[in-house]
Amino acid sequence: MLTRRLSISSLLAALLGLTLLLSACGSASSGNTKSTLTAQQVLQKAITTMQHLKTAHLDFSLMSNLQMHSQGTATPTSQSSTTPNNLALSMQGSSDEAFPGEASAQIKVSLPGLGTNQQLNEVIKDGKVYIQNKQGQWYVLEQSSLTGTSSFLGAVNSDQYSRLLTLAQKAQLTDHGDQSLHGQNLRHISVTFGKDALKDLLNSFEQLPSGLSQSDLQQIEQATTLQQAGLELWIDEQNFYVHELGLTMKMDLDLNKLLQGTPTTSSSGLSGVFSIQTNATVDYSKFNQPVSINAPANATPTDNPLTIFQQ
Repeated sequence: MLTRRLSISSLLAALLGLTLLLSACGSASSGNTKSTLTAQQVLQKAITTMQHLKTAHLDFSLMSNLQMHSQGTATPTSQSSTTPNNLALSMQGSSDEAFPGEASAQIKVSLPGLGTNQQLNEVIKDGKVYIQNKQGQWYVLEQSSLTGTSSFLGAVNSDQYSRLLTLAQKAQLTDHGDQSLHGQNLRHISVTFGKDALKDLLNSFEQLPSGLSQSDLQQIEQATTLQQAGLELWIDEQNFYVHELGLTMKMDLDLNKLLQGTPTTSSSGLSGVFSIQTNATVDYSKFNQPVSINAPANATPTDNPLTIFQQ
C-alpha cells in the first residue's frame, strides 16, 4: 500500500509535484473578440506552435501551501507528531530551454525542512540533471532516477505546462479578446476546468512520479477533491506563442480515505484533510533564439537529491 512504502515526507513531496500539473476537462465556450478566430481555434494553434518550439526563455514563480485541518491524535513516536499543520513551498527563477530535454536555470526556492531562499543553479543535458547548491558545489543525478519529471524541482520543466494546454481543449473557455500585457496586445483566454480534473491529470502522466505506482495514484485520486483549477493564457495571434501562463488550483486530500484499507493505518496516527492551494505563473520570451546549454565540469555524482541541500 502507498502509506507502507512511502514516508509522510515522501508523500508530501509527491503531492507538491502533482500540483504543478493539475488540470481538468469540461465544455468549451468563447466570449466576444474582434478576431475572426474563436478562443478554441487560438488555443489549438498555440498548442501546435508550442509543441514545435525549439528554444525559449522562461521566467517563472510558484507558491504552494498545504494546510492540515482536524489533525488526529497521535502518539509521540508517530509521524504526525512531527508533521507541521502548515507547509509552504515557493519558487522563482528563470530558465533557458532547448527542446527537447535541455535547460539551464537559476532558481530561488524555499522548501519545508530544507531552508528558505535557497539559491540554486540547474542544468539538464544528455540525460543528466546538474544542480549547484548555495555553497557553489555541483551535483549530478541521472535523469531516469527522477521519474515523472525532467527536473528535481519540477517548475523548470515546460513539458508539464504543455500538458495543461492540451487538456485545456476540453475545458470551459472564456474569451477576453485582445488585452495589453507587458506592452503587447495579446489574446487573453481564461480556462476553467471541471471537477474531474485529477483523473485527467493522472492519466496524462507519461511516467509516474518517483516512488508512486499506478495503484498509488488511484488511491490519491479517490482521496482527493478538486475545489478549483484554472488557467490564464496570453497568446499572440501572429505566431501563436503563449507569452504567459497562469495556474490557480485548490484541492483537498482526505488522509482518512488515503489510509483506508492499509493494515498499518492505526499506527500511522494520521487523520484529517490537507488543503492544497497552488498559484504559478510562467512568462515565455526569446522564442527560437540561439541557446547554448553546457554541462558543468567536476560535478559530484549522487542518487539522493537531499544531499544537495544538506551542507
